[in-house]
Parts: sequence; C-alpha cells; structure tokens
Amino acid sequence: MQQITININPSIYEPIMFFLQNLPKNLIDIQPQPKKISTTTKSTLAFGILKGKIKDPMQWQREIREESDRDIYMDFKR
Repeated sequence: MQQITININPSIYEPIMFFLQNLPKNLIDIQPQPKKISTTTKSTLAFGILKGKIKDPMQWQREIREESDRDIYMDFKR
C-alpha cells in the first residue's frame, strides 16, 4: 500500500471522510490523526488566560497554596 498525509480544511473534512469510508475496505486503511495543539500553543493559551489578571505572581501562588492547605486541613478535621 501507498501512504499519504493530507491537511484538510474543516469545512470539507466530513465529505472527504465519507468518500474514503465508502471505498472498499480491502483497498484502503483509514487512520485519522487527531489535531494536536503544540506545547507552545498550550503555554501561550495559558498565559493569555491569566495575562493582566495577576498583579503579583508570588502573592497569587502563596494564596493558592494557603487555600489548598486549608482545604486539606479541613478534610483531616472531618
């Protein structure tokens, strides 16, 4: 068998997949690959969510830890 990789615009993905899935199974092996978000994109997205909302990162981290510690302590008290 020959192998190809194609990048398909989302607007025509369904019709292309429909066509490929209707070809004889002994002539084609479809292995769709899920779209992956690069780690750079992930970190950029995470930064974008918090950008401008945290004035002092160290203080924010301290508050998150204190909140987590308080929740853990309350769980032990029960």
